[in-house]
Amino acid sequence: MQCWLRSLLLPFSPLILAIDCPAHVLCVVGNVLTLCFLFQDYVLAVDAYHTVIQYYPEQEPQLLSGIGRIFLQIGDIKTAEKYFQDVENVIQNLVNKDETHNKIMNLMNRAFLHLGQNNFSEAHKFFTEVLKLDPTNTVANNNAAVCLLYLGKLKDSLRHLEGLVQQDPKHYLHESVLFNLTTMYELESSRSMQKKQALLEAVAVKEGDSFNTQCLKLL
Repeated sequence: MQCWLRSLLLPFSPLILAIDCPAHVLCVVGNVLTLCFLFQDYVLAVDAYHTVIQYYPEQEPQLLSGIGRIFLQIGDIKTAEKYFQDVENVIQNLVNKDETHNKIMNLMNRAFLHLGQNNFSEAHKFFTEVLKLDPTNTVANNNAAVCLLYLGKLKDSLRHLEGLVQQDPKHYLHESVLFNLTTMYELESSRSMQKKQALLEAVAVKEGDSFNTQCLKLL
């Protein structure tokens, strides 16, 4: 099945980079990987991650996770799984452990692995486990909704995303979330344009003129 929704798996864009690193590390990784993405050079992207690990060894689990997600992006499930196993091994040997943070990281990697295998039921299970520990996790919330849609549960998926946007618009007026929500409106209702307009009004109130409204697919 071809995915027309936006998962927050993509490793290159700094805006939706799905690794949990300090801002200064994300800035370094994001700048380098954006350049790699422009040239579609995945080998260079992986090399860039390994280079950053040398400078920020304390971020090795997060950065190895990023490498695994690159391989998922290009369909190399086996190599992605190897990197995710490396993450678990590194975490086990850490001296100072944040148990909750590390558990979330491993759960996210397992969820993404199942997502890459189109096993949406298992992926949803792991994203749900993440949300029990971190209910405001944007990546897990978005991808849980994507999984629900591919499991044939359009109304549940819509209810999930709409609830997030209504409860915490500042946190969830995110381009990928809104793109998915508008796509679901197109599938679900003949009143999709009116619903998109309502989202546009919410975005205008919270984000102003700088927000990229193309994600609302108004044209």
